[in-house]
Amino acid sequence: MHRAILLVSMACIAVMVVMVLEVNEDLERTMLQVEFEQELDFILQNRDDSELFVWEGFNQQLVFVPQGLATPAQMPEVFKGLPLGFSDEIKQGKNTYLVNIAVLPKGVVYIAKDITHFEDREFLFSIALGVMTLVIIGLGLWMATLSSRRIVDPLQQLSEQISEVPVGSQMPRIPVNYTDSELHSIAVTFNRFLGELESYVRREQSLLSLASHELRTPVAVMSGALDILEMRGQLKPNDLATVARMRNACTEMRSNVEVLLKLSRNQSDVSPVTEVISLTALVEEVLDDLNNLFRVQTRVRLTVIDKSMLRTDSVLVKMLLRNLIQNALQHTQKEIDITLGKGLIQIKDRGTGFSAGQKAILSKEMEVMPGSSSLNGLGLYIVTLMSERLQWPLQVTQSDSSGTVIQLSIPADQML
Repeated sequence: MHRAILLVSMACIAVMVVMVLEVNEDLERTMLQVEFEQELDFILQNRDDSELFVWEGFNQQLVFVPQGLATPAQMPEVFKGLPLGFSDEIKQGKNTYLVNIAVLPKGVVYIAKDITHFEDREFLFSIALGVMTLVIIGLGLWMATLSSRRIVDPLQQLSEQISEVPVGSQMPRIPVNYTDSELHSIAVTFNRFLGELESYVRREQSLLSLASHELRTPVAVMSGALDILEMRGQLKPNDLATVARMRNACTEMRSNVEVLLKLSRNQSDVSPVTEVISLTALVEEVLDDLNNLFRVQTRVRLTVIDKSMLRTDSVLVKMLLRNLIQNALQHTQKEIDITLGKGLIQIKDRGTGFSAGQKAILSKEMEVMPGSSSLNGLGLYIVTLMSERLQWPLQVTQSDSSGTVIQLSIPADQML
Protein backbone atom coordinates (compact mmCIF):
# COMPACT_ATOMS: atom_id res chain seq x y z
CA MET A 1 0.00 0.00 0.00
CA HIS A 2 2.88 2.32 0.83
CA ARG A 3 4.52 1.58 -2.52
CA ALA A 4 1.23 2.01 -4.40
CA ILE A 5 0.59 5.46 -2.90
CA LEU A 6 4.20 6.48 -3.55
CA LEU A 7 4.09 5.25 -7.17
CA VAL A 8 0.86 7.17 -7.81
CA SER A 9 2.48 10.32 -6.38
CA MET A 10 5.60 9.82 -8.52
CA ALA A 11 3.50 9.30 -11.64
CA CYS A 12 1.56 12.51 -10.97
CA ILE A 13 4.82 14.41 -10.40
CA ALA A 14 6.31 13.06 -13.64
CA VAL A 15 3.23 14.08 -15.62
CA MET A 16 3.30 17.54 -14.03
CA VAL A 17 7.02 18.09 -14.81
CA VAL A 18 6.60 16.98 -18.44
CA MET A 19 3.57 19.24 -18.91
CA VAL A 20 5.31 22.25 -17.32
CA LEU A 21 8.40 21.81 -19.52
CA GLU A 22 6.30 21.39 -22.65
CA VAL A 23 4.19 24.46 -21.85
CA ASN A 24 7.34 26.49 -21.16
CA GLU A 25 8.91 25.43 -24.47
CA ASP A 26 5.68 26.20 -26.32
CA LEU A 27 5.47 29.67 -24.74
CA GLU A 28 9.08 30.36 -25.66
CA ARG A 29 8.58 29.25 -29.27
CA THR A 30 5.34 31.20 -29.62
CA MET A 31 6.88 34.38 -28.22
CA LEU A 32 9.94 34.16 -30.44
CA GLN A 33 7.83 33.33 -33.50
CA VAL A 34 5.75 36.44 -32.91
CA GLU A 35 8.94 38.51 -32.65
CA PHE A 36 10.23 36.94 -35.87
CA GLU A 37 7.06 37.85 -37.73
CA GLN A 38 7.20 41.42 -36.41
CA GLU A 39 10.81 41.79 -37.47
CA LEU A 40 10.01 40.35 -40.89
CA ASP A 41 7.11 42.77 -41.41
CA PHE A 42 9.29 45.69 -40.34
CA ILE A 43 12.01 44.78 -42.83
CA LEU A 44 9.63 44.30 -45.72
CA GLN A 45 7.78 47.55 -45.05
CA ASN A 46 10.78 49.81 -44.42
CA ARG A 47 13.45 48.51 -46.80
CA ASP A 48 13.85 48.64 -50.59
CA ASP A 49 13.01 45.27 -52.11
CA SER A 50 16.06 45.45 -54.41
CA GLU A 51 18.63 46.48 -51.78
CA LEU A 52 20.82 44.06 -49.83
CA PHE A 53 20.48 44.61 -46.09
CA VAL A 54 22.84 43.30 -43.40
CA TRP A 55 22.47 44.35 -39.77
CA GLU A 56 24.10 42.99 -36.61
CA GLY A 57 22.80 44.20 -33.29
CA PHE A 58 23.43 43.34 -29.65
CA ASN A 59 21.18 40.32 -29.54
CA GLN A 60 19.88 40.10 -33.09
CA GLN A 61 21.29 39.70 -36.60
CA LEU A 62 19.31 40.43 -39.80
CA VAL A 63 20.14 39.84 -43.47
CA PHE A 64 17.85 40.50 -46.42
CA VAL A 65 18.91 39.21 -49.85
CA PRO A 66 16.60 40.51 -52.65
CA GLN A 67 15.26 38.14 -55.26
CA GLY A 68 17.83 37.52 -58.01
CA LEU A 69 20.90 38.53 -55.97
CA ALA A 70 23.50 36.04 -54.82
CA THR A 71 24.17 35.42 -51.18
CA PRO A 72 26.95 37.83 -50.07
CA ALA A 73 30.30 36.33 -49.13
CA GLN A 74 30.52 38.24 -45.85
CA MET A 75 27.52 36.72 -44.09
CA PRO A 76 27.43 36.67 -40.30
CA GLU A 77 28.94 33.49 -38.87
CA VAL A 78 25.67 32.37 -37.40
CA PHE A 79 24.14 31.88 -40.90
CA LYS A 80 27.03 30.18 -42.62
CA GLY A 81 26.39 26.63 -43.79
CA LEU A 82 22.65 26.71 -43.05
CA PRO A 83 20.20 25.69 -45.80
CA LEU A 84 17.25 27.77 -46.92
CA GLY A 85 14.12 27.27 -44.83
CA PHE A 86 16.17 26.40 -41.69
CA SER A 87 14.39 27.17 -38.40
CA ASP A 88 15.96 25.90 -35.16
CA GLU A 89 18.33 26.65 -32.29
CA ILE A 90 22.09 26.58 -32.83
CA LYS A 91 24.99 26.97 -30.45
CA GLN A 92 27.80 29.36 -31.27
CA GLY A 93 30.43 29.72 -28.60
CA LYS A 94 28.74 30.46 -25.29
CA ASN A 95 25.65 31.90 -26.95
CA THR A 96 22.54 30.20 -28.20
CA TYR A 97 20.72 31.55 -31.26
CA LEU A 98 17.29 30.88 -32.64
CA VAL A 99 17.72 31.06 -36.42
CA ASN A 100 14.96 31.39 -39.00
CA ILE A 101 15.71 31.57 -42.74
CA ALA A 102 12.50 32.50 -44.61
CA VAL A 103 12.25 32.28 -48.41
CA LEU A 104 9.78 34.97 -49.64
CA PRO A 105 8.72 36.13 -53.13
CA LYS A 106 10.75 39.35 -52.63
CA GLY A 107 13.88 37.55 -51.41
CA VAL A 108 15.42 35.61 -48.52
CA VAL A 109 15.34 36.92 -44.97
CA TYR A 110 17.92 35.66 -42.41
CA ILE A 111 17.03 36.36 -38.79
CA ALA A 112 19.09 35.18 -35.80
CA LYS A 113 18.01 36.10 -32.26
CA ASP A 114 20.28 35.58 -29.27
CA ILE A 115 18.23 33.63 -26.74
CA THR A 116 21.06 32.95 -24.30
CA HIS A 117 19.24 34.84 -21.55
CA PHE A 118 16.15 32.71 -22.23
CA GLU A 119 18.25 29.55 -21.92
CA ASP A 120 19.79 30.81 -18.68
CA ARG A 121 16.35 31.56 -17.31
CA GLU A 122 15.18 28.15 -18.52
CA PHE A 123 18.10 26.54 -16.68
CA LEU A 124 17.19 28.40 -13.48
CA PHE A 125 13.58 27.41 -14.04
CA SER A 126 14.67 23.77 -14.40
CA ILE A 127 16.60 23.99 -11.13
CA ALA A 128 13.58 25.50 -9.40
CA LEU A 129 11.36 22.82 -10.94
CA GLY A 130 13.78 20.11 -9.76
CA VAL A 131 13.80 21.51 -6.22
CA MET A 132 10.03 21.72 -6.25
CA THR A 133 9.87 18.14 -7.55
CA LEU A 134 12.10 16.93 -4.71
CA VAL A 135 9.93 18.77 -2.20
CA ILE A 136 6.79 17.23 -3.66
CA ILE A 137 8.44 13.78 -3.65
CA GLY A 138 9.32 14.26 0.02
CA LEU A 139 5.77 15.33 0.78
CA GLY A 140 4.46 12.37 -1.24
CA LEU A 141 6.71 9.99 0.68
CA TRP A 142 5.57 11.46 3.99
CA MET A 143 1.91 11.35 2.97
CA ALA A 144 2.30 7.78 1.66
CA THR A 145 3.86 6.70 4.95
CA LEU A 146 1.23 8.52 6.97
CA SER A 147 -1.64 7.20 4.87
CA SER A 148 -0.39 3.61 4.84
CA ARG A 149 0.12 3.70 8.61
CA ARG A 150 -3.31 5.18 9.06
CA ILE A 151 -4.77 2.25 7.12
CA VAL A 152 -2.43 -0.58 8.15
CA ASP A 153 -1.82 0.15 11.86
CA PRO A 154 -5.40 -0.65 12.93
CA LEU A 155 -5.26 -3.87 10.89
CA GLN A 156 -1.94 -4.81 12.45
CA GLN A 157 -3.29 -4.01 15.91
CA LEU A 158 -6.34 -6.19 15.27
CA SER A 159 -4.12 -9.00 13.97
CA GLU A 160 -1.89 -8.85 17.07
CA GLN A 161 -4.88 -8.87 19.40
CA ILE A 162 -6.29 -11.92 17.63
CA SER A 163 -2.94 -13.76 17.72
CA GLU A 164 -2.56 -13.05 21.46
CA VAL A 165 -5.87 -14.70 22.34
CA PRO A 166 -4.92 -17.83 24.36
CA VAL A 167 -6.57 -21.11 23.48
CA GLY A 168 -8.70 -22.46 26.31
CA SER A 169 -12.14 -23.00 27.67
CA GLN A 170 -12.46 -19.31 28.59
CA MET A 171 -10.92 -17.13 25.89
CA PRO A 172 -10.77 -13.35 26.46
CA ARG A 173 -12.54 -11.13 23.96
CA ILE A 174 -10.70 -8.57 21.87
CA PRO A 175 -11.63 -4.86 22.09
CA VAL A 176 -14.17 -3.59 19.58
CA ASN A 177 -13.51 0.15 19.96
CA TYR A 178 -12.37 0.72 16.36
CA THR A 179 -13.30 3.90 14.54
CA ASP A 180 -13.42 2.10 11.19
CA SER A 181 -16.72 0.30 10.81
CA GLU A 182 -15.11 -2.58 8.88
CA LEU A 183 -12.59 -3.33 11.65
CA HIS A 184 -15.31 -2.96 14.27
CA SER A 185 -17.39 -5.50 12.36
CA ILE A 186 -14.42 -7.91 12.16
CA ALA A 187 -13.76 -7.62 15.91
CA VAL A 188 -17.43 -8.16 16.78
CA THR A 189 -17.62 -11.18 14.45
CA PHE A 190 -14.45 -12.67 15.89
CA ASN A 191 -15.76 -12.28 19.45
CA ARG A 192 -18.99 -13.96 18.40
CA PHE A 193 -16.94 -16.76 16.86
CA LEU A 194 -15.04 -17.20 20.15
CA GLY A 195 -18.33 -17.48 22.00
CA GLU A 196 -19.63 -20.12 19.60
CA LEU A 197 -16.32 -21.98 19.80
CA GLU A 198 -16.40 -22.01 23.61
CA SER A 199 -19.96 -23.27 23.55
CA TYR A 200 -18.98 -26.02 21.11
CA VAL A 201 -15.97 -27.04 23.24
CA ARG A 202 -18.12 -27.17 26.38
CA ARG A 203 -20.61 -29.40 24.61
CA GLU A 204 -17.83 -31.68 23.40
CA GLN A 205 -16.31 -31.87 26.88
CA SER A 206 -19.67 -32.66 28.42
CA LEU A 207 -20.34 -35.33 25.81
CA LEU A 208 -16.85 -36.80 26.30
CA SER A 209 -17.26 -36.98 30.06
CA LEU A 210 -20.79 -38.39 29.83
CA ALA A 211 -19.82 -40.99 27.22
CA SER A 212 -16.78 -42.05 29.24
CA HIS A 213 -18.88 -42.54 32.37
CA GLU A 214 -21.54 -44.43 30.45
CA LEU A 215 -18.97 -46.69 28.79
CA ARG A 216 -17.47 -47.83 32.09
CA THR A 217 -20.61 -49.79 32.98
CA PRO A 218 -20.84 -52.00 29.85
CA VAL A 219 -17.09 -52.59 29.94
CA ALA A 220 -17.33 -53.72 33.57
CA VAL A 221 -20.30 -55.98 32.69
CA MET A 222 -18.38 -57.58 29.83
CA SER A 223 -15.30 -58.12 32.00
CA GLY A 224 -17.45 -59.68 34.74
CA ALA A 225 -19.17 -61.96 32.23
CA LEU A 226 -15.80 -63.13 30.93
CA ASP A 227 -14.70 -63.88 34.50
CA ILE A 228 -17.81 -66.02 35.03
CA LEU A 229 -17.22 -67.93 31.80
CA GLU A 230 -13.68 -68.74 32.84
CA MET A 231 -14.74 -69.72 36.39
CA ARG A 232 -17.23 -72.30 35.07
CA GLY A 233 -14.40 -74.24 33.45
CA GLN A 234 -16.62 -75.41 30.59
CA LEU A 235 -14.74 -73.71 27.77
CA LYS A 236 -12.70 -75.54 25.19
CA PRO A 237 -9.16 -74.37 24.33
CA ASN A 238 -10.39 -72.54 21.22
CA ASP A 239 -13.08 -70.83 23.30
CA LEU A 240 -10.50 -69.83 25.90
CA ALA A 241 -8.41 -68.18 23.17
CA THR A 242 -11.48 -66.28 21.99
CA VAL A 243 -12.28 -65.21 25.55
CA ALA A 244 -8.67 -64.03 25.97
CA ARG A 245 -9.01 -61.82 22.88
CA MET A 246 -12.26 -60.44 24.24
CA ARG A 247 -10.60 -59.74 27.59
CA ASN A 248 -7.71 -57.92 25.89
CA ALA A 249 -10.23 -55.79 23.98
CA CYS A 250 -12.12 -55.02 27.23
CA THR A 251 -8.87 -54.14 28.99
CA GLU A 252 -7.82 -51.82 26.19
CA MET A 253 -11.27 -50.24 26.11
CA ARG A 254 -11.22 -49.75 29.89
CA SER A 255 -7.82 -48.08 29.61
CA ASN A 256 -9.04 -45.76 26.85
CA VAL A 257 -12.14 -44.87 28.85
CA GLU A 258 -10.02 -44.01 31.89
CA VAL A 259 -7.81 -41.80 29.73
CA LEU A 260 -10.83 -40.04 28.25
CA LEU A 261 -12.18 -39.40 31.73
CA LYS A 262 -8.83 -38.02 32.84
CA LEU A 263 -8.57 -35.78 29.79
CA SER A 264 -12.12 -34.46 30.25
CA ARG A 265 -11.40 -33.67 33.91
CA ASN A 266 -8.16 -31.90 33.01
CA GLN A 267 -9.95 -29.82 30.40
CA SER A 268 -12.36 -28.54 33.03
CA ASP A 269 -9.69 -27.94 35.69
CA VAL A 270 -8.60 -24.36 36.26
CA SER A 271 -5.02 -25.44 37.00
CA PRO A 272 -3.37 -28.75 36.02
CA VAL A 273 -2.45 -31.29 38.69
CA THR A 274 1.32 -31.39 39.31
CA GLU A 275 3.36 -33.47 41.73
CA VAL A 276 6.93 -34.64 42.09
CA ILE A 277 7.38 -38.14 40.65
CA SER A 278 10.19 -40.55 39.85
CA LEU A 279 10.04 -41.43 36.18
CA THR A 280 11.96 -44.67 36.71
CA ALA A 281 9.60 -45.83 39.47
CA LEU A 282 6.60 -44.93 37.34
CA VAL A 283 7.85 -46.95 34.36
CA GLU A 284 8.58 -49.92 36.62
CA GLU A 285 5.04 -49.65 38.02
CA VAL A 286 3.56 -49.67 34.51
CA LEU A 287 5.65 -52.73 33.58
CA ASP A 288 4.51 -54.52 36.74
CA ASP A 289 0.87 -53.85 35.84
CA LEU A 290 1.33 -55.12 32.29
CA ASN A 291 3.10 -58.24 33.51
CA ASN A 292 -0.31 -59.76 34.21
CA LEU A 293 -1.20 -59.59 30.51
CA PHE A 294 2.15 -59.96 28.71
CA ARG A 295 5.55 -61.59 29.23
CA VAL A 296 7.11 -58.33 30.35
CA GLN A 297 10.10 -59.84 32.18
CA THR A 298 11.32 -61.73 29.12
CA ARG A 299 10.42 -59.19 26.43
CA VAL A 300 11.06 -55.74 27.95
CA ARG A 301 14.54 -54.34 28.62
CA LEU A 302 14.62 -51.14 30.66
CA THR A 303 17.75 -48.97 30.45
CA VAL A 304 18.00 -46.02 32.87
CA ILE A 305 20.63 -43.46 31.88
CA ASP A 306 19.36 -40.67 34.11
CA LYS A 307 17.09 -41.08 37.14
CA SER A 308 15.21 -37.84 36.70
CA MET A 309 12.59 -36.47 39.05
CA LEU A 310 9.72 -34.66 37.37
CA ARG A 311 7.03 -32.23 38.41
CA THR A 312 3.98 -33.15 36.34
CA ASP A 313 0.70 -35.07 36.36
CA SER A 314 1.62 -38.62 37.44
CA VAL A 315 -1.74 -40.15 36.46
CA LEU A 316 -1.58 -38.78 32.93
CA VAL A 317 2.09 -39.79 32.55
CA LYS A 318 1.30 -43.32 33.70
CA MET A 319 -1.58 -43.60 31.25
CA LEU A 320 0.59 -42.32 28.41
CA LEU A 321 3.41 -44.78 29.13
CA ARG A 322 0.97 -47.64 29.63
CA ASN A 323 -0.66 -47.00 26.25
CA LEU A 324 2.67 -46.81 24.41
CA ILE A 325 4.23 -49.87 26.05
CA GLN A 326 1.02 -51.92 25.84
CA ASN A 327 0.70 -51.07 22.15
CA ALA A 328 4.26 -52.27 21.53
CA LEU A 329 3.71 -55.49 23.51
CA GLN A 330 0.36 -56.25 21.92
CA HIS A 331 1.27 -55.69 18.29
CA THR A 332 4.81 -57.13 18.25
CA GLN A 333 6.26 -60.47 19.32
CA LYS A 334 9.93 -59.66 19.89
CA GLU A 335 11.88 -57.70 22.50
CA ILE A 336 11.15 -54.10 23.42
CA ASP A 337 13.76 -51.61 24.62
CA ILE A 338 12.81 -48.70 26.90
CA THR A 339 15.48 -46.04 27.50
CA LEU A 340 15.15 -43.27 30.08
CA GLY A 341 17.59 -40.43 29.45
CA LYS A 342 17.80 -36.84 30.65
CA GLY A 343 14.61 -35.25 29.37
CA LEU A 344 14.02 -38.17 27.03
CA ILE A 345 11.96 -41.38 26.89
CA GLN A 346 12.55 -43.80 24.02
CA ILE A 347 10.49 -46.92 23.28
CA LYS A 348 11.81 -49.25 20.58
CA ASP A 349 10.18 -52.42 19.29
CA ARG A 350 11.11 -54.90 16.56
CA GLY A 351 7.78 -55.15 14.78
CA THR A 352 6.72 -54.34 11.24
CA GLY A 353 6.27 -50.61 11.79
CA PHE A 354 3.24 -48.35 11.71
CA SER A 355 0.91 -48.13 8.76
CA ALA A 356 0.56 -44.89 6.82
CA GLY A 357 -2.70 -44.10 8.64
CA GLN A 358 -1.16 -44.72 12.07
CA LYS A 359 1.79 -42.47 11.22
CA ALA A 360 -0.62 -39.74 10.14
CA ILE A 361 -2.51 -40.03 13.44
CA LEU A 362 0.67 -39.78 15.54
CA SER A 363 1.97 -36.81 13.51
CA LYS A 364 -1.47 -35.12 13.79
CA GLU A 365 -1.78 -35.01 10.00
CA MET A 366 -5.02 -36.98 10.28
CA GLU A 367 -7.73 -37.04 12.93
CA VAL A 368 -9.68 -40.07 14.03
CA MET A 369 -13.11 -39.87 12.43
CA PRO A 370 -16.13 -41.66 13.89
CA GLY A 371 -16.54 -45.14 12.44
CA SER A 372 -13.28 -44.99 10.46
CA SER A 373 -10.73 -46.30 12.99
CA SER A 374 -10.16 -49.34 15.13
CA LEU A 375 -9.43 -49.35 18.85
CA ASN A 376 -5.77 -49.22 17.95
CA GLY A 377 -6.31 -46.02 15.97
CA LEU A 378 -8.26 -44.55 18.86
CA GLY A 379 -5.48 -45.53 21.25
CA LEU A 380 -2.88 -43.76 19.10
CA TYR A 381 -5.06 -40.68 18.90
CA ILE A 382 -5.47 -40.68 22.70
CA VAL A 383 -1.67 -40.93 23.00
CA THR A 384 -1.32 -37.72 20.96
CA LEU A 385 -3.89 -36.00 23.20
CA MET A 386 -2.05 -37.02 26.36
CA SER A 387 1.38 -35.98 25.04
CA GLU A 388 -0.10 -32.66 23.97
CA ARG A 389 -1.70 -32.16 27.39
CA LEU A 390 1.59 -32.96 29.15
CA GLN A 391 3.45 -30.75 26.64
CA TRP A 392 5.74 -33.68 25.83
CA PRO A 393 6.53 -33.59 22.09
CA LEU A 394 6.12 -37.05 20.55
CA GLN A 395 8.19 -38.13 17.55
CA VAL A 396 8.32 -41.35 15.55
CA THR A 397 12.02 -41.38 14.69
CA GLN A 398 11.83 -44.79 12.96
CA SER A 399 9.01 -46.95 11.63
CA ASP A 400 9.84 -49.61 9.06
CA SER A 401 10.11 -53.37 8.66
CA SER A 402 12.89 -53.49 11.27
CA GLY A 403 10.80 -51.87 13.99
CA THR A 404 9.49 -48.62 15.43
CA VAL A 405 11.15 -46.04 17.67
CA ILE A 406 8.96 -43.56 19.55
CA GLN A 407 10.58 -40.69 21.40
CA LEU A 408 9.06 -38.41 24.06
CA SER A 409 10.82 -35.17 24.95
CA ILE A 410 10.31 -33.80 28.49
CA PRO A 411 10.45 -29.99 28.81
CA ALA A 412 13.24 -28.62 31.00
CA ASP A 413 10.81 -26.70 33.22
CA GLN A 414 9.23 -30.02 34.33
CA MET A 415 12.53 -31.58 35.38
CA LEU A 416 14.02 -31.20 38.86
